[in-house]
Amino acid sequence: MHQPFINFKNAYDSVRREVLKNILIEFVIPRKLARLSKRCLTETRSRVREGNQLSDRFHTKNGLKQGDALLSLLFNFPLEYVILRVRVKQGG
Repeated sequence: MHQPFINFKNAYDSVRREVLKNILIEFVIPRKLARLSKRCLTETRSRVREGNQLSDRFHTKNGLKQGDALLSLLFNFPLEYVILRVRVKQGG
């Protein structure tokens, strides 16, 4: 038996948004929900805090917003997608 190790923080931060949209469609999530999810992810800007200092805003193209309940749920879809692909490759 193989025990996979998944660094969830890195995985959560590296989800490509276009891939997420395609996974939602593959899982037969209604297109309207997939479009709404995509809207939540477009034109996302972030800031970095170091001590009391905040950086200027910058665009982000990968990863999901931390603290967003919907996006935390959406992360489960790429995770489930990967698990299903591994099972298919292993024949089980």
